[in-house]
Amino acid sequence: MKLIALVSLMLASGATFIGAADENASPTRSWSMDRTTGAWTHRPTGISVPKSIDGFKRKSAEPFNKDGTAIFSYSSDKAVITLYLGHRSLEGFPGNEDCTPALRDNYIKEMHRRHGKTDSETPFRLQFARGGKRASGVGTTCHFVSDPEFSGDPAYSEIGAVLIGDYLYYYRATFFEKAGRGDLAAFLKAIGIKKI
Repeated sequence: MKLIALVSLMLASGATFIGAADENASPTRSWSMDRTTGAWTHRPTGISVPKSIDGFKRKSAEPFNKDGTAIFSYSSDKAVITLYLGHRSLEGFPGNEDCTPALRDNYIKEMHRRHGKTDSETPFRLQFARGGKRASGVGTTCHFVSDPEFSGDPAYSEIGAVLIGDYLYYYRATFFEKAGRGDLAAFLKAIGIKKI
């Protein structure tokens, strides 16, 4: 029942869950799919999005979203994680400066609007290293004390973002118990992201 509530939270927070992407979709969006493994790869960044990551199963893949931001959702019995990858200008952050704090802050405002008050918010820095590419960014873990989406139950929600060249690679994770943070850390490590 709580997993259903987690998925509902992700839907309400802007994460669109759609069935598996069409293999014949236009390659002009810079994505390709390995038909054997089902992994999607973004050519400009080299980011690969497999069917499963460290115990989390991919539930949907939308590399060709109409607004230009790719969305991939994963779930386990403890958490739901959605990965996003989009060009900074399409995300509303033109220019050259680090836009990861602004993206994170926008998400936190929306999370407060939808899910209520927190009793803790823990900011952190992120590093990304994969395939010869390095990047940095920021994130925050929030503990919502009484989330209306979950019949008033408390929940943890985390947003994190790194800037790889001109591409924002970010995630949103939701889990009920503090122990879910360990699963999230393992997932992030598997995709090249770590908290520092």
